[in-house]
Amino acid sequence: MKITILGTAPGNSISGKSHTAYLIEENDYKCLLDCGEGTTQKLLAKDLVKDELDFIIISHLHPDHVTGLFILLQSLYLNKRSKDMFVFLPEGVQEFETFMKTIYIFNDRFSYRVFIQLYTESTFKESNIFPFRNSHLSGYKSIIDKYDLSNKLLSYSFVLKGDRKSLLLSSDIKSVEDIRQEIKDCEVMILDGIHPSSQTIIDLLKNSNIEVYITHGDYQILQTKFADLLSNNIRLAEENDEINI
Repeated sequence: MKITILGTAPGNSISGKSHTAYLIEENDYKCLLDCGEGTTQKLLAKDLVKDELDFIIISHLHPDHVTGLFILLQSLYLNKRSKDMFVFLPEGVQEFETFMKTIYIFNDRFSYRVFIQLYTESTFKESNIFPFRNSHLSGYKSIIDKYDLSNKLLSYSFVLKGDRKSLLLSSDIKSVEDIRQEIKDCEVMILDGIHPSSQTIIDLLKNSNIEVYITHGDYQILQTKFADLLSNNIRLAEENDEINI
C-alpha cells in the first residue's frame, strides 16, 4: 500500500499549499481520504482525473477536508469519467446531496453516477482501511444543541494496514488520547500537529520508535514548535511525500 500526502494546509489557508487530502493506492484500488481545496490540481499532475479513482472517504465535514470534492466531481465529469464514484461520509448524506443540487451538480447531467453513502468502522475492512471515532468535533455540541441541528459530531481517524506495516492517520484530533490506544499497533503515523497541545505530542513521541509525519499546519510554525523532537524518524510532512507500507 502506498499513501501520498497531497495536502498539508490547516483550516487557515497557506500560500502554495493544498488542504488535507491523501491518495491511497493498493493493488486493486485507488482512493482519496479527504478532499480539501487544491486536491484536483494535485490529481491532475498525476493524471488521475478520469476513471482511476475508485472511491473517496471524508474523515469529517470541516471545509478544509471536504470542499475540494465538488470541483473534483465536476472535473471528473468534464474529463468524461464513465465509472461510478462512491463518496463515503461520516454523517449528513441528505444535506450533502441537497447542497450538490444547490450548486447544480446533478447525476442526470454527469457521464457517471455519484453515490453518497455513510460509512462505519467496518465499511472498508476488505480494503484494509479501518476508521475509528475521535473527539475532534465534540466542542460543537453546545451549538448543535442550541439550534437543534442534525449534526452528529462524527469525526474519524484511520488505521491503514499494508503488507509490511500499519499506518495511523490521525486526521484532525482534539487530543492525543484519541489515538493513544491505536498507535501501539502501528509502525508509521501521520499526525495532526496543531489541534492537540504541542507538549502532549512531544510527550507522546519522545520515547517512541514510530515513524512520524507531522502535518496540518504552517511548516515554519511546526518546525519551531517541534524543533527538539524532529529526527530521522520524526519529520514534518511535505506535500507529495510517499509512504509505502
